Amino acid sequence: MRVALAVALIASGLTFAAQPELAVAAGHSAPSPQTSPTASPAPASMPTSSATAGSSGPVVRMTLGDALALAAANNLTYQAALADQKAAAARVVTASAGKAPSLTASAARQHTQSAGAFVFPSPKGPVSFPISATNYNSISETIQWAIYTGGAVEAEIGEAAAGFASAQNGVAATRADVINETTTKYFALLAAQHRAAIADQAVLVARDDEKLAEQQFNAGTAARADVLREQVTLANTQVQAVRADNEAALANADLANTLNIDLGSSIQPTENLNTALPSFTLGQILADARVKRPELASSADAVTIASDAVKAARAGTLPTLALQIQNAGLTPNFENIKQPQLSETLSITWKLFDGGMTHGEVAQAQAEVDKAKINLKQLQNGVDLEARQAYLNYVASQAQLAAARSAQTSATEDLRVTRIRFQAGVGTSLELSDSLLADTQAKTQYVTAQAAVQSALVTLERAAGLL
Repeated sequence: MRVALAVALIASGLTFAAQPELAVAAGHSAPSPQTSPTASPAPASMPTSSATAGSSGPVVRMTLGDALALAAANNLTYQAALADQKAAAARVVTASAGKAPSLTASAARQHTQSAGAFVFPSPKGPVSFPISATNYNSISETIQWAIYTGGAVEAEIGEAAAGFASAQNGVAATRADVINETTTKYFALLAAQHRAAIADQAVLVARDDEKLAEQQFNAGTAARADVLREQVTLANTQVQAVRADNEAALANADLANTLNIDLGSSIQPTENLNTALPSFTLGQILADARVKRPELASSADAVTIASDAVKAARAGTLPTLALQIQNAGLTPNFENIKQPQLSETLSITWKLFDGGMTHGEVAQAQAEVDKAKINLKQLQNGVDLEARQAYLNYVASQAQLAAARSAQTSATEDLRVTRIRFQAGVGTSLELSDSLLADTQAKTQYVTAQAAVQSALVTLERAAGLL
């Protein structure tokens, strides 16, 4: 089946009917019907940082489906994997050619210069007639067919077919990696922009608190120290806002680099961080990983390739049978009469002794089979461990998200009460500054936890072979 598919691909000019697309991972939002992102202002609900506003490229609204579609079209690692698959398909066709007879045609013109001559007697003495040249025109067709090669051709075809299957699995693995990377960076950018918006909001709150402290100082109800403390708090929040904006800009460039688009583009993710999270069991994840991970299939193909190499090496100990049929026509220019020449040759070749070279090649190929089996076992263990780790990380990230949600609720309420107390003149600026800092940190940690659980989800799906 794989050989036939590869031959069909080559026959059609190595053009795949449809390039595999990067579908949205399970548990995430479905792709938008729109196949390409549109340049338009960000919606009111989307946080916009100063780093985004100062970018050099266009503002691009982008769903997760848009990002994955761009990755499928532009990601260089994925395109390289597709090129490897095409090359593997071509190798199947090359190997399959060994089973078919070959037909060659040749044409030649031969010119021979000669010093010979005819001499005739005459009354005036001998007369010489030189023969200066002889010309031949030759046209031939030759059919060659390797009827039996000891299994060498079949082994080469098997190797090439297994290599093509391995390349297909490599494309699938690369596709899953690109989905994982793109999804993680997409939500990382979304979280960074939310953190930048939180930091900007904290600056506004700190500025209001500084003005309130100044008013209370002028009214004689607050000390100068309260004003100075609020000024320090405002300066600190401004520094944090700059850092958050820079992080958002770097996350934007990182995603743009993965998508292989202009790094100056301002990407505006449109997905929601607060999405429903699917549940899994460890047994389900391990079972899927053992069956669906493309790396395991590629490693199994490597064992097949190594086994076929053993067959190819052993073919050196067997005889080969070949047939050659040649039809040639020789036309001397002097006579202008064709002289047909038809020859058939059936040859058997058997290498009886080669100094142990074939034996060494077989032993080397068998050692490669053993190594391929060891690599497969190691990979199976690694996949199992990776799946377990991804599952536990996903469970832990969900717990961290719940804790961050509770901490944010508590910090927001504490800031509200502290501001009321400070406005009433019964709270201190120290309490207000600490409360604002705690609220900002809690909101930032909650957004970070939301992005982390999305990243843990897609990593789990990658580990289980679900992408």
